[in-house]
Amino acid sequence: MSAPSAEEIPAMDLTLHVESPAAGGSSIARYEGQVVFVTGAIPGETVRARTEAGPAAKFLRADVTEVLEASEFRVGDRRRQFLTEDVRGSHLFGGMEFAHVDLAHSRELKAEVLRDQLSRIGHIERSVDVAAAPGETTGLNWRTRVQLAVDGNGRLGMLAPRSHDVVPLASAPLATPAIAEVALSSLRLPGADRLEFAWSDDRGAAIVRGACDPEALTDLDQALPAQWSVLADTRNGTGRKRIGTKGGHTKLSVLRGEDHLIETVSGRDYRVAADGFWQVHKQAPQLLSAQVNNALSDKTQMITDLYCGVGLLGISAGSATGARLYGVEGAKSAIENAKVNAKGLKAEFDASRADRVTIPNSDVIILDPPRSGAGKAVTRALLESNAKTIVYVSCDAATLARDLAVLVDGGFAIESLRGFDLFPLTAHLETVTVLRR
Repeated sequence: MSAPSAEEIPAMDLTLHVESPAAGGSSIARYEGQVVFVTGAIPGETVRARTEAGPAAKFLRADVTEVLEASEFRVGDRRRQFLTEDVRGSHLFGGMEFAHVDLAHSRELKAEVLRDQLSRIGHIERSVDVAAAPGETTGLNWRTRVQLAVDGNGRLGMLAPRSHDVVPLASAPLATPAIAEVALSSLRLPGADRLEFAWSDDRGAAIVRGACDPEALTDLDQALPAQWSVLADTRNGTGRKRIGTKGGHTKLSVLRGEDHLIETVSGRDYRVAADGFWQVHKQAPQLLSAQVNNALSDKTQMITDLYCGVGLLGISAGSATGARLYGVEGAKSAIENAKVNAKGLKAEFDASRADRVTIPNSDVIILDPPRSGAGKAVTRALLESNAKTIVYVSCDAATLARDLAVLVDGGFAIESLRGFDLFPLTAHLETVTVLRR
């Protein structure tokens, strides 16, 4: 006999007073003592919101349907400027959680969430602000990497919040001008899973994932200016060159142009695979490498760079100090590029997982892990190393707080912890933490 299903709670229309920001860009309200995570609200507002129907749970999720008492920090929803004319009146997409919030105030909300997670998860009480990227005034035109979904008719767009439905777009949200200028509404990619854009200083790459119609690939090729390379999954059966890609993806064929981009930071060129990892905000590489270098001493002789990618942070640090460099990265293609990028330095790279290497004797360890953080094995290795300085670059406050708690309990002290709004108008932020012992 099967177990009875959990009680189903129907959707409800509620009047809520919004209390505080929550991780992920939502806000917290309460209904009869139960926490409600409200999307589209700002703390301090009174709103009407409709909850999601579903099994009984400890909390509810709701979307704002009407603002009864608006915050002084509410602005017009910036997402509307990216929509096609046929959906402009109603449909909105995910990934711009603070599209309706004054930019400066959105940074204050992110800082509040960061402080809360440091305290609640890491038991770390610290005053932390979130600073704007240099020259950032609107929160727009900063993304150098964009991923777009494709609907059943081949139209390009973004997914609706908490949904697999594609909202068609006229242009790519938040994208750097060269990407934003691509007229998405004039393109169709039937059969494709998604379209990825990457842009460096003066060149770009468009990458088609999935079994796209060959004629549509030709149309895309003709629609993009000459400075764009075009690549597609090899399952499309076209292309003159095949390259390996990130884990889990099929290989790519180069239909036009090159299989890589060149990024320049502080006068040094970095070769990056067209679909390889690179910091998304156009100012992030310069800002983050400078923050890391500021933590180094001219007496630094050995640096280990975990999750090094194509080597940006470690190579910049090695260039600044003259120290030897050991870089670790799981993606073999990234390591191949890191070796090229480190030309002229005393550098060694290992294509391996960070939790499976033995960290050599190092003065400084740099790490920039994915959102899942460093985790138990890597934090234990950091504590067992002889490094006196750790520079931890993070894009997730919760896993950062978890890892910092372990490092502080193990004898490190936090010298500085700075937040940066390198994902404006979204719920994400970047932090740089310097620890010493």
